[in-house]
Amino acid sequence: MLPRPNLSFTLPSIHDNNKLDCRIYHPVRSNQPLTPSDPSWPRHAAVVAHPYAPLGGSYDDPIVLLVTNTLLHLGFVVATFNFRGASSSNGRTSWTSKPERADYMSVVGFLVYYLHYLGAPRNELRPIEADENSTPTLLLAGYSYGAMVTLQLPPLDSYLSHFASPATHTAFADIRLRAQHLAEEQVIMFTTPASPRKSLGMRVGGNEDISPKARDKQRAHSPDPEEKIRRGVRDILSRSKFIHRRRNIPPVDQGTGGDIEVPCLEHVNNLIRFRTAYLLVSPPLGFVTNLATMSFTMSFSNLWAKKKKGGPAKNHEVDRKREEGEVEAEAKLTANPTLAIYGDQDSFLSMKKMRDWATQLSGAEGSQFRYVEVSTAGHFWIEHGVAHELREAVYTFSARLVKG
Repeated sequence: MLPRPNLSFTLPSIHDNNKLDCRIYHPVRSNQPLTPSDPSWPRHAAVVAHPYAPLGGSYDDPIVLLVTNTLLHLGFVVATFNFRGASSSNGRTSWTSKPERADYMSVVGFLVYYLHYLGAPRNELRPIEADENSTPTLLLAGYSYGAMVTLQLPPLDSYLSHFASPATHTAFADIRLRAQHLAEEQVIMFTTPASPRKSLGMRVGGNEDISPKARDKQRAHSPDPEEKIRRGVRDILSRSKFIHRRRNIPPVDQGTGGDIEVPCLEHVNNLIRFRTAYLLVSPPLGFVTNLATMSFTMSFSNLWAKKKKGGPAKNHEVDRKREEGEVEAEAKLTANPTLAIYGDQDSFLSMKKMRDWATQLSGAEGSQFRYVEVSTAGHFWIEHGVAHELREAVYTFSARLVKG
């Protein structure tokens, strides 16, 4: 049974500031929650993304919960979230999945900084330095549509760098500050003797698992959780030092603009570094996996010849950049430990294309990509015994990550 989340809150998406529902679960050992003060606190972390929102996908999906529960018992701190348009997250599902990639990256940025500050002693918020042999793992996972978005993500460093010293008015900064505030609150809670919330966790924001009547009663007798986070962010800003950089700001309605000084957050010293890994459960064969197969089977000269058949130069440039991004996204799956797991009765997949794609990725020189094909399993993993096989495959793969 999945424990209650330690944190339930919202984050702004770095794409357009849309509010996203998020949950954080701390790991459990022998049915007891692990705390940052515990010497066995491993600092491994994971993000698990859900299926397609218009078809009912959300962070309450049974497969998302299964994967989350498995990772918690291996010592991972796990973040789940609702993409835009899912449940009470703002916005709507896009046609391109580009905004959803930004949603996912927003949660990753939060989790990295949250773990950094969570590992800090109270009143001395510095990271616990790990030696080279104990580098924690950051597992980026997804099921169905969530797996497709996970597959599309660029390499971690390419977007984590945008959180390093962001302008204070941006979503990047807000995410960092929320991570610090919520981590500090957790540290205080776990280090305060006889804290009544130690075993329950602290809820900030979303009340999705509370009945409407109880939620209304809670709102009537407690401050707005979002306002509480904002106050915490403002408090951190009031005691922070800033780097001032000159940036060109476009004019708005003939008003001020031009080259002005913008306050930015300072770099965090010794930011916790992770080894990246990927978990793809039932990744649908959309345009990404088709292009992944194409990149192995179609030479560059053939691609170029295809482009020269017609179409404006601008479209060619857009196609080139898209293909480069897809090849880069695909390469991360072979360069980092990756598991793709799918069923041979999945009606959302073309088995031939899936097998070709998985075989070619796993067979590349030096590849760390592995795959498991589960007999009789469909896309929703409801057939007899297949959920157990899914859990075992996730557990075996993730246990190896923990052991290094």
